[in-house]
Amino acid sequence: MKINLSVISYVAYLLVISTTSFLFYWVFKIWIEMGRFTAADAPPGDIGATEKVFYSFVIPIGYFVIMTLLSFVFRRYLIKYSVNLKTIFILAINVLITVYLITQFTIFSFS
Repeated sequence: MKINLSVISYVAYLLVISTTSFLFYWVFKIWIEMGRFTAADAPPGDIGATEKVFYSFVIPIGYFVIMTLLSFVFRRYLIKYSVNLKTIFILAINVLITVYLITQFTIFSFS
């Protein structure tokens, strides 16, 4: 049974983006925790409303932009080998990850 190179590229893309997103989530969650517990002028857990909005929306959207650009670079690289990674697939996966990050960081920041 011959495995199509396109299927391998989709699986590889999903593995790379999933691993990267998982690591980003935990590193950034630890970063938020450090900010909460090193507040100098207020009790632990005190982060401002601006920081909450920044952590909840700006960071995940920035992550979406960076990962989408890197994904399109990966897509251009695959075109050299006649492998087509669909644009809609890239955008759908990145949107799903971004929505997940926004919900998780919003819950975590505002709790």
